[in-house]
Amino acid sequence: MNRMESPASVPQPAHGEKADLRRYWDTHPISTDSVPYKAGSRESFDAIYAKWKQTIDQMRMDFLESCRGRKVLEVGCGIGKDARFLTENGIDYTGLDYSLRSLGLAQKHFEYAGLNKRFVNGDAIALPFGDDTFGLAMSIGVIHHIVGTPEACRELMRVTAPGGTVRVMFYNRESYHYALVNWVVRPLIWLMLHVRALEVFLRWAPEKYRHLYAIARQHGLSRERLLATSADTSFAGQNNFIPRSGFWTEQEMRELFSGLEDFRFVRRDLKYFPLPFWRSWVERKWGFFLTMTARKPVGAVASETTPRGVEGNAAAAAAV
Repeated sequence: MNRMESPASVPQPAHGEKADLRRYWDTHPISTDSVPYKAGSRESFDAIYAKWKQTIDQMRMDFLESCRGRKVLEVGCGIGKDARFLTENGIDYTGLDYSLRSLGLAQKHFEYAGLNKRFVNGDAIALPFGDDTFGLAMSIGVIHHIVGTPEACRELMRVTAPGGTVRVMFYNRESYHYALVNWVVRPLIWLMLHVRALEVFLRWAPEKYRHLYAIARQHGLSRERLLATSADTSFAGQNNFIPRSGFWTEQEMRELFSGLEDFRFVRRDLKYFPLPFWRSWVERKWGFFLTMTARKPVGAVASETTPRGVEGNAAAAAAV
């Protein structure tokens, strides 16, 4: 298997995958299912952002400081949670997303917050910006879902200026989460599908397990689908579960971003771990979110690639 293709990506034919992903994110914009308010309402944005702010820690504050004095691009901005934090703190920010509904919500979010907005519709594999445009380009938990992850990685490097920073979070294949879903949850769901009397135990199962079981029962048990839906908001039914997710290792990320230097990796997030006294140690080694920060060499030569979105590209930028 080519090391540059994630073996845990959903193996669907290329045709229609982008449309499926857009329909999913249009149906379930990030975090909107996590609060009991209508998506797009002031109450929804306030509740989502309040929850998000609870995650602010020293690592996030250090990242904010690293953004100062730079033009920052976020690929996959969603409804604008990171965007709001960075913009409120004076960062020169641009957000891009493939989902038109998410961009509309991001725009409304900024209007409610009284912030100047700069959002663009575009495709991560053909960014509508020139070479060496941004001092920092980031994509947090997004481009591992798309068709063409390696191309998206190259695009992030292309639009980053020499000496600038690329910051990306992927799902970690060498994680407790991956092992739990693949070696515990999947066999349990298989057994429950074959011995329906065991469904009585669903009443005590975590809500996420119940959703995964419902997806498997309605759409079939697939290892790739189970891993994908285990990681994001997913329910049974048309357009209700994410069609694609990739899981990557540190070494594979280094290969995807070959040409960068000064790599740093942080592993975080550890759900359903039963031993609290080992939690911090296990999270540092096998956390689910694998965040990479690396630098584009100062002497790097700009790509030969023509700036995207200029000559009739189907994914051309449309300012929102």
